[in-house]
Amino acid sequence: MSSDRIQKIVVCALAAVTASVVGNFVVASALNNSVTICVSIKDSKVRYSKDKTCKAGAETLLTVNESGPVGATGSRGATGATGATGSAGGFASTYSIKEISVTHTVQASDAGKLLISRDGTTIFLPTNASVPIPVGTRIDIANRKSFLIVSPASGVTINFVAAAIGFDTGNYQMGTIIKLANDDWVFMSSPNEFS
Repeated sequence: MSSDRIQKIVVCALAAVTASVVGNFVVASALNNSVTICVSIKDSKVRYSKDKTCKAGAETLLTVNESGPVGATGSRGATGATGATGSAGGFASTYSIKEISVTHTVQASDAGKLLISRDGTTIFLPTNASVPIPVGTRIDIANRKSFLIVSPASGVTINFVAAAIGFDTGNYQMGTIIKLANDDWVFMSSPNEFS
């Protein structure tokens, strides 16, 4: 049977579902029952078959709203890999304070802490190869008196220069160092408010 003829049969069959056939309406979708429709091979006329049979050799059987047996459930696919754990957001409600003196080499454990110097300190920023610290790490620093200098290792830059940088002058100053890339840091300090 040609595909054009099959399409005509399907269109006619669907029309038969909603049309009145010999004074009765056939509403397959509302009943959850299958409906048998016979389509004439000769002239494509459609008729509803109450006894679910069609004339052999003269009609094609078309069943609407028929449900076949439920197939077996397929096997479950493999579980995907666990995604990366996100970093904790924001700072804690209280600071973790770490007293430093003379020279302090920054460690990954300094992240989110306040490093505070009582008297003249140099904070040393190591290369990522020697001390791996995650990019985005923030460390606050403060001095109570004298000076506080941030000094980069060879190959490390602070504010895009490879030289030591510190607070302007005076006591009781605070700043922040943030790792921007493997060997690149930014240092931001508050204005000198006390002397």
